[in-house]
Amino acid sequence: MSSNATEYIAYLNYVSAEINRIFPVIIFFVGTIGNVLNILILSQKRLREIPCVFLFLVSSIFSLISVDFGLITRVLSGFAADPTYTIGWLCKLRTYIVFSTRAMVFWSFVLATVDRWLSSSVEVSRRQLSSLKNAKKGTILNIIFSMIVYAELLYCYDANLINSPFKCYAKNYRCQLTADMTFVCYTTIVPIIVMLIFGLLTIINVRQSQHRLLKMTAVSTIQTTATTTATAAAGGAQQRSKSIERNLLLMVFVQVLVLGSLTLPQAIQRLYAVFAGTGNNPLEATIDTFVYNFVLLLTYLASSMQFYIYTLTGGTLFRKAILDMITSTICCRR
Repeated sequence: MSSNATEYIAYLNYVSAEINRIFPVIIFFVGTIGNVLNILILSQKRLREIPCVFLFLVSSIFSLISVDFGLITRVLSGFAADPTYTIGWLCKLRTYIVFSTRAMVFWSFVLATVDRWLSSSVEVSRRQLSSLKNAKKGTILNIIFSMIVYAELLYCYDANLINSPFKCYAKNYRCQLTADMTFVCYTTIVPIIVMLIFGLLTIINVRQSQHRLLKMTAVSTIQTTATTTATAAAGGAQQRSKSIERNLLLMVFVQVLVLGSLTLPQAIQRLYAVFAGTGNNPLEATIDTFVYNFVLLLTYLASSMQFYIYTLTGGTLFRKAILDMITSTICCRR
């Protein structure tokens, strides 16, 4: 191996070490603070009774668990040895919790997307399926399936490994293939496809509703003055309801876009690593490890952005909830 290649490998290892020392700390605190605020805000009774908001709340809880369990050891490794690198059961438990809760986050947004589709439907029978009871049932199934799907990691991952991106990693090629394909399919590709499908169906529902509303408006213009006054009052309430629906829809779509853009790079990298491999070339192996470390941090960033996305896209619904939380906190202290 040439001296230039050796220097390049040393440089990549240095950059990777610096990235792993700095960015996990930033993402850890940003994600923890944001998800905790999300949980406090979305836990308000008037919000958590909305099925879509309940699913936002659940996804924030899963995101908090994923970020904290995934990054706390990496933060500690910047100052001391990572215990998951040497303790087998801790390596297995951390990996299992991180991967399963990350899948729960994605499928919570799948359920939120389906809920928006049901809620925006012109058919009454479908709108009735958008309920808190069904959202809770979906959440229970989400937890059960994600825990079952990733149970394999309790066997496949182990500590004290060499020639792998981390010392806590899949212990053989078969385990690596199984874990990577499970992540790519169950946690990334399939949820994104389902969310895109129901997102398009929701847009179609919204256009149908707007067309129907235009017809109703045309009919209402021939009503008497008294009827018009009563209709105006009802129309104001309907307009507020429509505004909330638009805010929720925007929150779902933006969150899905962020999740997809920050998680797909790891799925692509894992597919490349599984099918193309890195061979025995030290330079290729170093580049692969560097890319893996970088895209892995992006997935943690995806689980840390919910509060900030909701603040920007939630409109008066989310911002009023923030003000209510601040006001109640001040009143309690007084």
